[in-house]
Amino acid sequence: MNNIFKSLCLIAVLGITACAEQHTPSMMNYEPLRVAEETVIDQIPAASINDSTIAMMVDHYTKHANGPMDLTMTYNPKSRSFGKYSAGKKLKMVESKLRAKGIDTIYTNTMPVPNGDPMLVVSYDTLKAMAPADCGKTPGLHDYQTGRFIEEYRFGCGVETMFAKQISNPSDLYGKSDMGERDGRRESIVTEPHMAGVPKTPIQGVETNERIGN
Repeated sequence: MNNIFKSLCLIAVLGITACAEQHTPSMMNYEPLRVAEETVIDQIPAASINDSTIAMMVDHYTKHANGPMDLTMTYNPKSRSFGKYSAGKKLKMVESKLRAKGIDTIYTNTMPVPNGDPMLVVSYDTLKAMAPADCGKTPGLHDYQTGRFIEEYRFGCGVETMFAKQISNPSDLYGKSDMGERDGRRESIVTEPHMAGVPKTPIQGVETNERIGN
């Protein structure tokens, strides 16, 4: 009887151990946001170029660009009102205004387009924050998906997708590597008084005054 009891206990223990070793894949998303590179190509009619359109170009480029700006002004070689000379002059004006607003790396070119309307073609590479790879849409909130698609969804993907749309400067997701090694306690000595509202006092000392004077 004791042997039978021991055997049953052993089987029970082995059964519990087998159940404990079972593993169900997680339905949570643990991947971070990713940064994707895209190329922006925009066409602006030459007649519509003014300070307002240039300001919008600068604003978008400043926020999203990840490389130089390429400008190509097209023209109709048979046109008497906007030929190669006019295209070059207009392009030079646009370039000058963009540089005045802080855009330094610009490549320019003119291109003949027979029977075409003169256009300014603007292109540059950008960075875009996106949800982690293989992150699908939340079932029930998009398209006509229902709860039966829940097994294909990783929880948290919807939040990551909406969060990615709010990143104004995607390059920040790469982090900053120019800080070097810093001492945490030393940094706290500097920031703690400021956070507490303690006013700064002049630093005294001959050596300090000499450095400030230099």
